[in-house]
Amino acid sequence: MSKRISPKSAKSSATQAAAPQVYRKPQADIYTVLLVVALIAIALGTAALWMTMKEDYEYLIKGGPNPVWHQPAMGTTFDVPIA
Repeated sequence: MSKRISPKSAKSSATQAAAPQVYRKPQADIYTVLLVVALIAIALGTAALWMTMKEDYEYLIKGGPNPVWHQPAMGTTFDVPIA
């Protein structure tokens, strides 16, 4: 047995499907506040570290590190005879 749908109910269900859904605006909760507090703490810590490095250690931003290839000392070999 199939259930027949009247034209009136078919229109109302089609209208309901086509109607845009309305969402409520999300509320800020404790986790949002903790996220903002953590962001502020990281920013303040970074600024304090930069100021300390600048004043105490005369830290200047220069170019990148100078890569030096490791060279083994003279006379060392890693050839081990297998008996």
